[in-house]
Amino acid sequence: MSDFDRALEICLDALREGRWTVDECLRQYPRHADALRPRLAAVAAVRQAYAGTAPRRAFAARARARFLVASGKPLAEAYDIEPSPSFFAAARVRFLMAAHRMRRDGQFARRPDHRRLLPGSRALAGMAAVLLLFFSFSTYAVASAGRALPGDWNYPVKLETERIRLALAFTKDDRRSVKLDITAERMREIQQLAQHGQRIDSAELQRLAQQTSALVRDASNGGWDANDLAKLQAVSEKSNLVLQQAAPYVAPGAGPALADAVGVSQDALRVATVAIVKTRPSVMKGTVLLTPTPQPTDTPQPSATPGPGASETPGAAPPTATAPAPPATPPVAPTASRPLNVGATPVGSDLGVLWKRIVVGYISALIPSEVDGWHLAGIDYAAPVPTLVHLSNVDATSLIILNSRNGDMYWYQQVNGNFQEVQMRMTQPDGSVLVVDPAVLRATYGSLADIPLYVLNSITVQTPAPTPTATPTATPSTSPGQ
Repeated sequence: MSDFDRALEICLDALREGRWTVDECLRQYPRHADALRPRLAAVAAVRQAYAGTAPRRAFAARARARFLVASGKPLAEAYDIEPSPSFFAAARVRFLMAAHRMRRDGQFARRPDHRRLLPGSRALAGMAAVLLLFFSFSTYAVASAGRALPGDWNYPVKLETERIRLALAFTKDDRRSVKLDITAERMREIQQLAQHGQRIDSAELQRLAQQTSALVRDASNGGWDANDLAKLQAVSEKSNLVLQQAAPYVAPGAGPALADAVGVSQDALRVATVAIVKTRPSVMKGTVLLTPTPQPTDTPQPSATPGPGASETPGAAPPTATAPAPPATPPVAPTASRPLNVGATPVGSDLGVLWKRIVVGYISALIPSEVDGWHLAGIDYAAPVPTLVHLSNVDATSLIILNSRNGDMYWYQQVNGNFQEVQMRMTQPDGSVLVVDPAVLRATYGSLADIPLYVLNSITVQTPAPTPTATPTATPSTSPGQ
C-alpha cells in the first residue's frame, strides 16, 4: 500500500467516525493535500446528504439480525430451540416412507460408484465444501476476535466488527455507548500487552487517544446523562493508571504518542468530573500514583504533583503545576508518634494566606492560620495523639481532614447546599500513595482548590520506628549424665 493509499484510508476512517474534518485531514497529510481534497470533499458531501436520513425501525431490526447471524452470536440460541412434537412426527413419517421406497426399488443393494461423477459434479461438490469451510471459518473468526490483541491474526476482524457495531447504532445514545465500549477495549488491550510484557507501539496508543478525544469533544457539548459521564470518568481514570504502568513497555520513538494518550485521558477525566460535579454531589477519587515505592517517604512532597507518566516515566507528559511550593521541612528521624503541636508563629505567607506548621502523630503539614478564618475543629484534646485532625474555615463551607497516622487527606466543599467529598491523598495497602489530579481539581472547583492543594503538597510522613525485638538469651544445655 502506497503512502497516499494509507493516508486516504486513515482519513476515510476518521471522517466516518467523526474524529476529523476534511480540513483536519488535509493538515495531517499536507504532501497529499491536492490529491486528497476532491476525494474527501465527495465523501463529506455524501455524508451530509444522508445525515438527516434515519432508517426505519424495521430496517434497523433486520440489519441488526443479519449482523448477529454473520457474527455467529445467536448460534447457541439457535441450537437451544426444541422442535415441536408435530415436527418430530412428520419427520418420522417422511423417513419411513423414503426407506420403504428405497427398499422396494432395491436401492439398498446397490453401492454408488463415486468414480462415475461427472467433472462438473465434482467441481460443484468441491465448491460446496470450500464454501462450507469458508463460512464456518468466518463465523469462528468473528466469534473469537473479541479476545484478540494487536498483532493477532484476527485483530483486523475485531476492528471491522466494531465499525459494524458503530454503523448499526442509529441513535446518539447508542453510538455513545458503543464508543465508550470501544475506548474501554483499547485501554484493556494496552493493559493486556503490558501484563504480557509485549511491546506497545504508537498505533495502539494513537487508537486510544483518538477514541478518547472523540468522546471528549462529544461530552464537552453537553447532553450526556449521569451514567455515561460516570463511565467516561471511570474509563479515563483507569486509562491514566494503565498508561503509567505500560510506559516501560512503550516502543522506542512512541514517547510522543504516549504523552498524547496521557493528555487526552486527563482531558476526559477533567471534562467528565466537572460535568458530574455540576449535576449532583459526588466523590472525587485520587487518580495519580505519587509514591511508587512500597514505603511512605519522609521528605516533603514537590510543589508539582506528577501525573500519569511523570518525568520518571520515559516519554511522558510534564507534571502539572500547582500552588507555590511550601517551605521544606528538614527530614525527621523515625520516632514514636508525636502529640498535637501547632506552631505559634507563621512560617511564611503564600496565596495571601499565613501558614502555620502542624505536627501530630507521624505527619507534618502546613495549615492556614486563624487570621485567615481557619481553625481546628472537633479535636479530642483528651487524646494525646488524635487520629484525625479537622480543619474548618470560618463559615464551615470547607473542611479539611488529615489522618495523623499515614497522611491521608480528605476535603469537603459545600456546593449548592451539598457537601462534596474529595479524596485528596490515600495510602494503599502496599504503601504506595494516590493523590488527586490537580488539573481535574482546579477545573472543577477553581480557586477554591488552592488551599487544599497547598496543604496536600506540604504533607510529610515519617516512617514509624521499628519495634525492637528482644534478643533471646542463651541457656546452657545439660548433657545426659551430668
